[in-house]
Amino acid sequence: MKIIYISEGNLPSQEANSIQVAKMAQAFAQKVEDFELITLGDLWSLVQNNRFDFQNWYGLTKEYKITQLPLLCRNSYPFPRKYRNKFRSQHFSRWAAFYAAMKSPDLVYTRSKQAAKIALSLGLNILYEWHLPVKDGFFPKQTLTKRNFLGLVTISQQLASEYVTAGLPLEKVIVEHDGVDLTHFLPYQLKEEARQKLQLSLSIPIVVYAGHLYDFKGIPTIYQVAQLMPNCLFLLLGGWQHDIEQARKVCQRDRLFNVKIIGHVPQTQLPTYLYASDVLILPNSGKHVWSATTSPLKLFEYMATHRPIVASALPNITTVLQHKKNALLAEPDCPQSFKQAVEELLINPQMGKSLAEQAFQDVQYYTWEQRAERILQFFTKKLQENHYSTQPNFYP
Repeated sequence: MKIIYISEGNLPSQEANSIQVAKMAQAFAQKVEDFELITLGDLWSLVQNNRFDFQNWYGLTKEYKITQLPLLCRNSYPFPRKYRNKFRSQHFSRWAAFYAAMKSPDLVYTRSKQAAKIALSLGLNILYEWHLPVKDGFFPKQTLTKRNFLGLVTISQQLASEYVTAGLPLEKVIVEHDGVDLTHFLPYQLKEEARQKLQLSLSIPIVVYAGHLYDFKGIPTIYQVAQLMPNCLFLLLGGWQHDIEQARKVCQRDRLFNVKIIGHVPQTQLPTYLYASDVLILPNSGKHVWSATTSPLKLFEYMATHRPIVASALPNITTVLQHKKNALLAEPDCPQSFKQAVEELLINPQMGKSLAEQAFQDVQYYTWEQRAERILQFFTKKLQENHYSTQPNFYP
């Protein structure tokens, strides 16, 4: 089987979706004979022959073929930013689709709407992954019903229902949450060992958050919980530089001396920070338009670390986490609710251990490898339904 994955994003990047692309590409590459990831690059990446250390940046364990099309203008001179962005969006999808057509793949997998449209017009089999509501732009019904539009992968049942209402045949949608690379969290680290590596106190309770520092991720809730729990240290990992600077200003202004803004952490170092925690916190806000459909990437990484989790009781999170079974769930945007849940875990570490172990067992279903296999099974079934004479093989 030959699969080409077209990613419009600029890799490497700190964006969570670029991590998903890199990890899914690795999972596909382990299961098919011929795999290639096509992404954006510039002339420098062409000169370097793609020698950037993708494996270390994304914590990958298997190499796979990456082709960077040199269409990205990183310098403003002599072109203004508006022109550069327009050039990127208009030309990458076209060139990527034509490049894919020359390779004659069994499947083109993409999160780029424009690349999918062009590849469809070239007669290529398409699986499209999309995580946004219909109102943010969707294919017309005549595209969704094309024979070579094999299906759409999304991360929540609510989104899937929206797409079906908009004209996507029910049999063409598959719901798959994001995933985790469990090998990335090996070997297991004791809390004391992890804290020694990071030069963190062994005596103070530590609550860790990993992810972007956006308000809809619940960062204001963390600040308020920290005010209510001055004897706990809160570590915030991740964020763009301007968000990191803003977060540090807020902590200084509000005298939140028990909140430490760590900033961006390489994927290879992330496990040590998570292992150093007493509690992992995921306080996504319920006030955002994406609140009901988000599938936080870090949720599954949390579950892989054998540490107890406190998370917002939001619809798509509760399809993975169940209160007092594999986590404690708190009311979104309610600092007092999160405080009570964190305190409950600190007071009763045995309960926390039990919840964490169940979460670890549950996350076995959500590995990138399992996700890729289910998607490939879906793809193979679609080919059979289309009466193809031969079926491509993949490695289960």
